[in-house]
Amino acid sequence: MERTEIIKRMNDAKAALKSSHPYAVTIQTDVKTETAAQYIKNAWRIFDEIADVGAGLAGVDNIPTDAAKVIGKIREAQTVSTLRMHAHSVRYVAMLLLRPLYKQAEAAQREKDWAAVECMVSMPQFTALTKLCELFPSDYRNPILPDFAEPWEPSKMRKSKKTSLHRLSQTWREEIAAHSLGQFRLPAIICLLTGCRPAEIKTGILVERIGKHLYVTIQGAKVKEYAGQKQRRFRLAQHPLKELLSDIMKENAETKDGLLIQVETPNSVTTHMRAVGKMLWPQHKESITCYTARHAMAADCKQAIAEGADPDLVSQVLGHVVDKTASYYGNRYQSGGRSMVPLDVTVTKQIKYKSRARNEARKSNGEIPSKKQGNNKRAKKDPDVRLKNEYF
Repeated sequence: MERTEIIKRMNDAKAALKSSHPYAVTIQTDVKTETAAQYIKNAWRIFDEIADVGAGLAGVDNIPTDAAKVIGKIREAQTVSTLRMHAHSVRYVAMLLLRPLYKQAEAAQREKDWAAVECMVSMPQFTALTKLCELFPSDYRNPILPDFAEPWEPSKMRKSKKTSLHRLSQTWREEIAAHSLGQFRLPAIICLLTGCRPAEIKTGILVERIGKHLYVTIQGAKVKEYAGQKQRRFRLAQHPLKELLSDIMKENAETKDGLLIQVETPNSVTTHMRAVGKMLWPQHKESITCYTARHAMAADCKQAIAEGADPDLVSQVLGHVVDKTASYYGNRYQSGGRSMVPLDVTVTKQIKYKSRARNEARKSNGEIPSKKQGNNKRAKKDPDVRLKNEYF
């Protein structure tokens, strides 16, 4: 093997081991122990299924020797979420496996033992792992891989909880609250008022009375370095449910000006709301849960944005950092009844305009047809102008 080729393979491996994307999963990124364990389990299941045995690597079997086989296996996923999970898992484990191989080759290179370096970089495992470390989830979708000319498309669409809002009455939130009794009454009311995640009630949601208003402080769930608001605070909208919560607080002198709403098992709140919804609307196909309230809050916020509110309102209220995530939640046409849009929203992180920046770049590159070009069906199907997800 030529010396230049040896150096190229070393440089490719070094670059693949670096985090080249702010949302990338790498062994340098803080990954929770349970998440890492899930990644490792998923990746080795994929490696075992393709039955590619890697001989001579510390007695470890099934280290991939052909990246194309792994890529093909990942592209068998039927849903976007499964593809994303498998891509993250394989990249994470590939980096764990490639790093010691690269370190050995690097040590031999420092000793100028080029024969040993060549032996390492010419191993099929080294080449396959380097390729797998380079790939992000979007790469598995787009037709940029030489072995896969066709773009990947999901065969099953994940059903969004926003469909549970379909055909509900405009007072459904008030009806849920009115029929909520027992220990999950307050958690259900706070879900309806704030659109919080169930996990955030486990941490505890603080309600404070300031004058005639109620303010809530939510410690965010799903918080990572590049995702999730650590904390968000806002004033509850003037709404019958806000008045109901205010009256409940006044019943006890200890909770009159401040109340921490907290549960040990957040899933119980979802179970409670589902049971109440089933009792009220037995013919309704979709279950009513905390996430129904979350989608409803997003719908109210999007309607407010259409009327001139801050474009970041949805992201701020729901506890997101990236603006694109808001697109997964209820649309403005699902907003109905008394609006619950909160006021005076403050968050810990500035919203990142992933969708806006990307769309502007696409427009400038001609990937999104301008009004002059016409946005017809043929243009949408044309691979030169169709939307390509860089990352999701």
